[in-house]
Amino acid sequence: MISDFAFIKETIMYTVQVLLSTYNGEAYLKEQLDSILNQKNIAVKLFVRDDGSSDGTVDILRAYAALHDNMQYLSGENCGVVASFFRLFELSDPDVDFYALSDQDDVWDEDKLSIACQKLEQIRKSKSQKKKKNDSQIRTFTTPLLYCCDAWNTDDALNLLPESMQTAGRELVPDFRNALIENIARGASIVFNQALMSYIRISMPQDIYMHDWWLYLVASCFGEVCYDSAAHYKYRQHAGNALGAAAPSGCSRFFRRLKQSRTNGGHISRQAKAFERIYHVPEEKQPFLNIVTKYQDVKSYRKMGKSGKYLFRQNPKDNRIFQLMFYSNHL
Repeated sequence: MISDFAFIKETIMYTVQVLLSTYNGEAYLKEQLDSILNQKNIAVKLFVRDDGSSDGTVDILRAYAALHDNMQYLSGENCGVVASFFRLFELSDPDVDFYALSDQDDVWDEDKLSIACQKLEQIRKSKSQKKKKNDSQIRTFTTPLLYCCDAWNTDDALNLLPESMQTAGRELVPDFRNALIENIARGASIVFNQALMSYIRISMPQDIYMHDWWLYLVASCFGEVCYDSAAHYKYRQHAGNALGAAAPSGCSRFFRRLKQSRTNGGHISRQAKAFERIYHVPEEKQPFLNIVTKYQDVKSYRKMGKSGKYLFRQNPKDNRIFQLMFYSNHL
């Protein structure tokens, strides 16, 4: 009994609250819930908000919550994915080490959370040592930390697609200059600390594009982002995805971007303006923010954005397309 207890104490190091918003997700929800609740070496607390489902999603949540003491759910009116996650942020448990976000239709590797927590803990220790500060409590660490990783793209039956990894194993470079115009932190991959949640809770505006992009933006400005190029979950592609992972190339890539820009109509600028309204941005990062908030009205800022010195997208082809569209004011 003593050795068993010692093993549990050593391996279950962190408590992670997983935040999940559901909407008409009965087709794949059970597999997602199982993969969350079966995480290894992590004390999981699962908190689900249903965003007004009309299918059997709530019945599934009710049945799972009855079987698992570490799961709770609430039902609400339909308000959209961003507002639904913001509601989860407002009601999240302050007595945990980390938070994780989840989609309703993926399948996680059993060590997904433990890997994320270990990497975030390594960053905390490194920063504490550099500051010569013995900050041994992850919950009181004041620097916002965010982890995100790659995923295996699959069809609806979880068969790997030809382009199986979202970034084909490329090493992405998290940076505020990138976060202003592109999101590399896909929600289902995100794990973050108490400090970042505190920043997010300052204000949760409704005029942003996506909640996961907002987390990446805040973390890259005020803290540190860890991007893991390894894939730790299966990202299911099907007709009901909120956002797909398809990545066209060549001319099709350009016309897709053009169509998106016309549909979304200035979302990059609106999101940046909301960020500037809420946060006091460090002086050295303010020039990058100015380019995105003012480019629509000031040609000199469009030239700066086109130059490639101040803003960048991760994919070189995407970067060239962005520069062209930014300068021509089509974003």
